[in-house]
Amino acid sequence: MRLPLLKYLLPLFLLFAQQETLLHEIGHYGEAIKLAESPDKNAPEGTPCEKCVAYANIAGAVHSDVPALIAPDLSFDQPQQATSISIAAEVPSPRSRGPPLFL
Repeated sequence: MRLPLLKYLLPLFLLFAQQETLLHEIGHYGEAIKLAESPDKNAPEGTPCEKCVAYANIAGAVHSDVPALIAPDLSFDQPQQATSISIAAEVPSPRSRGPPLFL
């Protein structure tokens, strides 16, 4: 029973972890806006955030790249000039399948 339950819980954990990563990154943008509005704009950035290092592997766990579809080459060689070949043949005389003329 543990394996089927784990199969359904891991995607949920990954989803919530990715949402937490996104919320944490948005929080850094708020800090950057406060830093830009402060009078001392040359303040150092500081050390990297420990949560950012922890969330780095989770952010790239599932790729959102769409695989490129390779379309087959549907072009065919066309002849440069259309050539028509005809053989001269004599047209056979029509044969009457009706009754003879003297009847």
